[in-house]
Amino acid sequence: MKSKDKIFEVEYFYNESIDTLGIKVKRDFQYGQTVEMDEGILLDFDIDNVPTALELLNASEKLSVPKESFEKMHCFNMKVCVDKDSILMCAIFGFMIPNEDDEYELNYFIENNFDFVPTETELVIA
Repeated sequence: MKSKDKIFEVEYFYNESIDTLGIKVKRDFQYGQTVEMDEGILLDFDIDNVPTALELLNASEKLSVPKESFEKMHCFNMKVCVDKDSILMCAIFGFMIPNEDDEYELNYFIENNFDFVPTETELVIA
């Protein structure tokens, strides 16, 4: 049985010197654990097993966009679907880049070896 879907507004930061993008919910939460969706793709969950943050190491490489584009990120939408067997993360990033596509997507799927309760959560820049 799924818990009620959750939508949370996020804020983001980018550190150009270490090429790391961090995105976290704009609400208070207690950190629970980090799940590595892939190398350098870290998804944080709170103590209630709700996704609360995403960290991308080597972000410009992972999204294939210039580092300076992260200052112009105009949208972000990530849906995390957890069922008893798996965790699916689908994220869309929007950048203002002249003469290029402005949306970039990451999709990752791993086994739910964490006993997370089935749920759907959406993180967005409003």
